[in-house]
Amino acid sequence: MKLLRPLARWEGALVVVLIVQVLVFGALNPRFLDGARLLSSTSDFVYLGIIALPLAIVMITGGIDISIGSIVSLSAIVTGVCFVNGLDIWVAAFVGLLAALLAGLANGLAILVTGANPMVITLGTQFLFAGIAIGISGLANVSSFEGISGLPKDFVQVANGKTAGLPNMLLIFLAVAAVFAFLLHGTSFGRQVRLLGANPKAAVYAGFPVARLTIAVYLLTALGSGIAGILLTSYLASARADIGASVLLPVLTLVVIGGVSMYGGEGTVAGVIIATFVVGLLQQGLRFAGMSESQVSVATGAALVLVASLRWWTSHAAELLKNQRARRRKTPTPATDGAGHAAEADVLQSAVTP
Repeated sequence: MKLLRPLARWEGALVVVLIVQVLVFGALNPRFLDGARLLSSTSDFVYLGIIALPLAIVMITGGIDISIGSIVSLSAIVTGVCFVNGLDIWVAAFVGLLAALLAGLANGLAILVTGANPMVITLGTQFLFAGIAIGISGLANVSSFEGISGLPKDFVQVANGKTAGLPNMLLIFLAVAAVFAFLLHGTSFGRQVRLLGANPKAAVYAGFPVARLTIAVYLLTALGSGIAGILLTSYLASARADIGASVLLPVLTLVVIGGVSMYGGEGTVAGVIIATFVVGLLQQGLRFAGMSESQVSVATGAALVLVASLRWWTSHAAELLKNQRARRRKTPTPATDGAGHAAEADVLQSAVTP
């Protein structure tokens, strides 16, 4: 039983799913198991994990950010337009990150000032930032969804190159994951984030800086989206105003599959990391199996619904089991009950005996 305990955790179950799907897709197409190809393919999806890690922190607080795709596009097109207008590519990338951070600050402030549901606010800013990105693309004299190419080779190599035989995108993802693992699991910030999501009133009574925490988590999400936008620009060697249009569904999918509760207060970085590879390799395997992009999207959406349902049922079952064990501990056994009555009778007898 001790050997099976790790599988009872959600992360352990995800590891099993990851191994099974690799074996299944490998059986369907042996080329899928090629080590070099598997490593190279990670560059196609690990940028989703860079967005998902800070989004997981937002969702642990009980919030959500629907505008991540538009922020990805905004940082990418700002980088491209700044480069076209004469800035050094690295300075342009820094300006792109600043644009993303301003978008995150706008999200956080809007949620605090209005007190509205974060989903409503970020749904609105999703369209706002997408419109700004399209408008900015006009500054480079390109149409709304036309890419800005001609980027320097050293910039393009950031996402397409390798270091010590490993893809740079994978190494960047692992570095970002280490930072967020430390933030969530090794700092007071992480503890405050969890309590804020589990019990907002208790967080207020405890004197936590709720306003600063709210702004900080949306800034982190915007930073992750901005980094992903710049990496995508480097990977595709093109800056486009729609480069992040399709990231929302897969990012939400891997966050939920990673075990982050939609209600806040629960989730781990390890779960999101494993889910990144589960979802990424699932999509890669389906493409190897001959599915079209639309079919892959349908399968990804189905996986989200299935896992969300499974997650709810397993949590519900675990809670029921916990309650049953608690009741068993409180219920006295017959032997104990009899001993208790005997002891009570002895006390009464001694009290009435002269």
